[in-house]
Amino acid sequence: MKPRIVFQGTPCSALTLRNKTMAENQTEPVKSAPIQKPPSQAAVKPHRKPKYSFVRFLLWAVLFGGLTLFAILLGGAIGYQTTSRGQRITATALSKTSLDEQFNLAVQDVTENRYEVARQRLEYIIAQAPSYPGVTEKMAEVMAVLYATATPTAPAATGTPTPTRDLRPVDEMFKQAQSLVAAQKWTEAIDTLLALRKTDLAYQTARIDGMLFISLRQRGVDKIWKEGDLEGGIYDLALAARFAPLDVQSNSSRDLARLYVVGSSFWEVLPDQAIIYFSQVAAAAPGLRDLSGWTASARYREVLIQYGDQLVAKKDPCNAQEQYELALSMGADAALQEKVNQAALQCSPPTGTPTATGQVPTATLPAGVTPTSTATTGFQPTATSPVILPTDTVPAPTETPAPPTENPPTATENIPPTDIPPTSEATTPPAQ
Repeated sequence: MKPRIVFQGTPCSALTLRNKTMAENQTEPVKSAPIQKPPSQAAVKPHRKPKYSFVRFLLWAVLFGGLTLFAILLGGAIGYQTTSRGQRITATALSKTSLDEQFNLAVQDVTENRYEVARQRLEYIIAQAPSYPGVTEKMAEVMAVLYATATPTAPAATGTPTPTRDLRPVDEMFKQAQSLVAAQKWTEAIDTLLALRKTDLAYQTARIDGMLFISLRQRGVDKIWKEGDLEGGIYDLALAARFAPLDVQSNSSRDLARLYVVGSSFWEVLPDQAIIYFSQVAAAAPGLRDLSGWTASARYREVLIQYGDQLVAKKDPCNAQEQYELALSMGADAALQEKVNQAALQCSPPTGTPTATGQVPTATLPAGVTPTSTATTGFQPTATSPVILPTDTVPAPTETPAPPTENPPTATENIPPTDIPPTSEATTPPAQ
């Protein structure tokens, strides 16, 4: 059914509209839509995957995995640094809190006249943080009470007035010494304090003594453990002991340095004596060294080898082996291993190979027959008996040879034939 067409505008009759429609249909051919046939299975082409799709997917997967791994590692690193920083900050805060607590307790001890306890607390603070603010001044105050000495008295006043002494240069030197002590420049601080004392012997005697004690103590410990100057460190600690008793750490450092120095005096001369000293130092402080760079453990190992060589020269390889093996336990090398093997060989030489001691069977000879050679006696030389060459005691052959016996002896039997043919007196062998 055709759609109904409605025209807007001038009205026309139905007949005129019908004629116009038929004329249009005759002038314009109607194109019919082509009939689409269903595609056969042979005409349908298989769907192909895009080229390199798997490779692209693999690349994207690797890239994504790499980015994920990088993000994880980056997050872990950031977290570790944050945690470490936090731990360090916490440790520093705890350490500072502990030092603050000890300093406050020391101040309280000074107020309550417990000067010895205050000195121990201040020594702990100096060992942990020599630049702690106010510790040197408080230490000088405590030492001024504990180890007070008589201060020089001023001369008697005379009628002539004396001008007031200018203390500004001395005050400047004292402030400079305080700054050097706070900066842990011990040598410069000691030089400044000694110069100050020469300038004015009576200027703040107790405080200068305390600063000298701290500077000498710290420089002595640093010389022993950081610079390897053992003699210099011992000397500085001896000077510091004149101002106040040394603490446990500085006393231990001085004793170990003394043992090291005494042991070095026996080096390559009396190694058995050097072992006594270096064994103690190597057990307590194996890394302690002198200006030559030798550590205590290295010197102990070397004196063990020296003592072993000395024992070998004295024909005592067993004790030498013990020294070599002890040195070998501290560090192995081919030359030392060879010395151990040689000492062990000399201490326990190999024994000789034992010989057979079984009884050699002897043959029973008939009556009237005397053995004339080793072939008839069955004698076998041993390793302990001398080898005796047989002599030619066999009689000369006669003109008529002896006929063979019915039962000749075998090669393994050493029994002479029993049927001996009679011989003439001229051919009878001489008596043995």
